[in-house]
Amino acid sequence: MRCLLINNSPQPGRKELAKLGGGGKSLLGLLSRLPDLGWEPYVIVPGEGQFTDALADMGIPHTIFPFTPLSMGRPMKSAQEALLWLRLLKRLRPALIHANGFELSRSFSLSAGFLDIPYITHVRFPVEAEGARWTLSKLPKPSAFIFNSHAMKSKLWPILRNLAPKSIPYVAHNAVDLSEFTPAPWPDSAKLRIGIVANFAPFKRHEDFLRMAEEMLKQRKDLEFWLVGEDTQGSGRRGELEKLAQRLGISSRVTFLGHRLDIPQILGQLHLLVVPSQFEPFGRVIIEAMACGRPVIGSNDGGIPEIIEHGKTGYLVEVGDYQGFANAALKLLGSRQGWRAMAESAAISAREKFSLTSHVKTICAIYGEVLKKK
Repeated sequence: MRCLLINNSPQPGRKELAKLGGGGKSLLGLLSRLPDLGWEPYVIVPGEGQFTDALADMGIPHTIFPFTPLSMGRPMKSAQEALLWLRLLKRLRPALIHANGFELSRSFSLSAGFLDIPYITHVRFPVEAEGARWTLSKLPKPSAFIFNSHAMKSKLWPILRNLAPKSIPYVAHNAVDLSEFTPAPWPDSAKLRIGIVANFAPFKRHEDFLRMAEEMLKQRKDLEFWLVGEDTQGSGRRGELEKLAQRLGISSRVTFLGHRLDIPQILGQLHLLVVPSQFEPFGRVIIEAMACGRPVIGSNDGGIPEIIEHGKTGYLVEVGDYQGFANAALKLLGSRQGWRAMAESAAISAREKFSLTSHVKTICAIYGEVLKKK
């Protein structure tokens, strides 16, 4: 059966969104395994970029269709958009639609409902109540929502069940490709490397990472800190963080590596990953680091506690407690034996709980339940 998957990036005219993000990586992992379970995937995206380059490399058929959300204030334009979707869906004839983002259904749901095609909304990031109402108002509702963590479901389902009472909520944790992310030994480096791998969104709290670095350098000088990521929203965040590193007097020990595609190799060069986010919906890079045998220190918020087992695969610290992050990091890096034990536990946990094979089976089971209900 054919499954139509819709991704919201890259977007035409927004070069900063042409890079491959966590949601796109998760979708690519799913696409790589769907054919093994009898599904014929087809993808629609609004523009070209690293995501479509990856689709071409994988041989996944796709169409570039610069769709826009339907607007009741522009009835003629919306009617034209709906007609284009109707023609596209009639040509592709999918058994179901999987939208890789909450707001996407605002574009296609009217046409899908007309053709009686069920659709699933994958909720990877928080959405405000007003935005949820706008997306779902006066349009066919999804058959199911897939949340990438129990924390996301707890946060959003009380809102969504009032807007879409017949929809079914599911939780499916993100997965790591264990053929790409493999355990690496203690890095052979004169300095201990601590990293953060995240685009410069405010909720990632890079400032806490830099303040943690300042505290750690007061006690050890054999440290260096890597920031991997970019300012995908074009807000000037990178410049602000560079200035903060200068004010803290640590810029000589801090390296901004920008957006990178070689994340497995980057993680293999780190001794430790830090994720100080405030309400991280899941934290894909955490399971990638764990699969590489890297302990992770993360904030005790959002989906992170569903991944890190405190004291065994990493440490959990309260949001904003950069001194606590520094203490946990110094403790971990102070014992090579303790580091190895935690690294091994992290790799085992990633393999047993977050494998791509298990993730795809879960998603396909949801597909089956949606079609059975129909």
